[in-house]
Amino acid sequence: MIIKKYILGPVQAACYLLCCEESRKAALIDPGDRSSEIASFLKEGSYELCYIINTHGHFDHTGGNRFFAGKSVPIVLHRLDWELMKSGGGASYFGLDFEPSPEPSIDASEKASITFGNVTLEILHTPGHTMGHISLYHSITRSLFCGDVLFFRSVGRTDLPGGSRKMLLQSIREKLFSLPGDTTVYPGHGPETTIDDEKKYNPWVAV
Repeated sequence: MIIKKYILGPVQAACYLLCCEESRKAALIDPGDRSSEIASFLKEGSYELCYIINTHGHFDHTGGNRFFAGKSVPIVLHRLDWELMKSGGGASYFGLDFEPSPEPSIDASEKASITFGNVTLEILHTPGHTMGHISLYHSITRSLFCGDVLFFRSVGRTDLPGGSRKMLLQSIREKLFSLPGDTTVYPGHGPETTIDDEKKYNPWVAV
């Protein structure tokens, strides 16, 4: 599996393009804005974009949905965050404009995994930053895409509507920290890290 990281949008959120080389299928996680670079990579590599997966409904992770979805690419989002996304994903809270996303067509709460080509991503419900936040785990490469739940030496905000510090820490300790220690963590902001490193050095999550 190819993993390509892009920094998009007004608050510099991480977007991840995952590609299956054998099948030429792809999925896009958290497109925060339009990106001709991503579109060109897909076209030049003859990759078919099969899914747009939003870890949660905030604008900085969904702002590029309309651009990439077109009329045919399904959007995956947990039902508990549908209203958040439709209401602008908190963009007005920061005084920013927001391009409305198309309606999600797949409720992540009803699926245990998402498969494209030979790649299967396990869906983990990890609320705390938002009520419907999900993380995605690829067991073969031990890769975790956790949106705004866990960061390098930090954790996601819980002071926005739908946030809960108690739920966030529970999600990290019970779900993310149960993954193999050498799992690479690809967060929604900032550099990559590993589960082991966060268990040892993250001052916000004492275990």
